[in-house]
Parts: sequence; structure tokens; C-alpha cells
Amino acid sequence: MACLFLCYNYCMTQHALLTLSSSTATRLTPNGIHSGLDITLQNVDDSAYVYVGGEGVTILSYGYRIAPGHAISWELPGNDSLYAITDTDLSKLAVLKTSLESGS
Repeated sequence: MACLFLCYNYCMTQHALLTLSSSTATRLTPNGIHSGLDITLQNVDDSAYVYVGGEGVTILSYGYRIAPGHAISWELPGNDSLYAITDTDLSKLAVLKTSLESGS
């Protein structure tokens, strides 16, 4: 946990290509309180939709739906978390995270 906390407070940019489940949401943000971050999500799948929201997000109850080939960005305060789930098992989501600047 300490390494994860330090990384999100001092690292510049991180990226990942995640494989999503259609039955269990994937947490996209660090566990617990973090320093805040900018996060960009790109649905790189050709046909699957990605559904983003808080804990408990489903394909029927979500905050935002990302169409195939589309992307969205958020600036999150340190106490917020995001989760993603897909309507097609094993679809891909590109994630880019950047720590917020001091004073943001």
C-alpha cells in the first residue's frame, strides 16, 4: 500500500491497457485516499461499451457510458474512486493517469 500511495503522489504519468469483465467491475483509481489525479479512459474495443461509475457500477446502473473507440477524461479529488465494467467480457480499456499538480 505504501508504494501505491507514494507512486500516486510523486510519479508523473502512468498508463495501462486493462481487460474488463462483464460481471465484476474493475477499480480504476487507487485504494483509499490518494492525492488526486487526472484520468483518461479510452474504450479501444471495436464493439463493446464500457460503463463507468462508483462502486457497484453495472451495465444497467452507471454514471457514464463510453462508446467503442471513444474516450473521456476527469479530474478527481483524492477521495473519489472510479470503476468500470463492460457489456462484452474481455474487452479492453486504455487508462492514462497523471497526478494532480501541487495546489490543484
